Amino acid sequence: MPRTHYTTTHGGPPNGGRPPGMPGRTGYNTFVEPPPPPPYTPNPTHFVPFAFQSIPPPFIGFLPLPPPLIYPFALMPPPVVVPPPSPPSPSPESKERPKDPPGAKLEGAKVSFSDGTSTYIFPEKHTRIHLMGFEHQPWDHPGERFKFTVHKVPCMMTIKELIRQLGAPDDADGQRGIVECINVGDGRWIKGSVFKLSEDKSKQKLEEIGWDESRGSTREPTWLAVYKA
Repeated sequence: MPRTHYTTTHGGPPNGGRPPGMPGRTGYNTFVEPPPPPPYTPNPTHFVPFAFQSIPPPFIGFLPLPPPLIYPFALMPPPVVVPPPSPPSPSPESKERPKDPPGAKLEGAKVSFSDGTSTYIFPEKHTRIHLMGFEHQPWDHPGERFKFTVHKVPCMMTIKELIRQLGAPDDADGQRGIVECINVGDGRWIKGSVFKLSEDKSKQKLEEIGWDESRGSTREPTWLAVYKA
């Protein structure tokens, strides 16, 4: 019958060519299993070769801005509400209009202007003047009836101011003026003193020529006519 031969992985006979059961000897043909390698311990200085990988292309453009910081609502301070100032309470005195000073009335009369807040302060002394119709000369018309107006005039006013305020125009020659008319009774009048705008005596005050506060009270009022001489 055919014979079977066994060999080891190294090409030699099993057990070094000795019968089974005999201990083997160390030698060239003896196979000794090498010990297992020690466990791997990483070394910080161990060099790891660089792995060549694909690198993305560089970014070209503008980076987006970071989102704004949003604080939680609980951390935000509550809004401060400042109430509007309350109007001042009116004082008891402001409810009533202050009384007018004594100079705001003349014989109980008061002059108020269109603005509703201004009044006129009168001078202290006044005289009374009766003004005849414009350019009426009663000495030329004895017994003739005529119209006249009554006026209170400050005694401190000058004659020239009175001529202008009574309506005499300021003509070039200055011949406009006023004339005092003196009543002699029975509808007859005589011509008294004449004052013109161009005369220096017209710079006098009314009280300086006797037209004072007694006229129209203890004496006859002053009768005047405006005319051109």
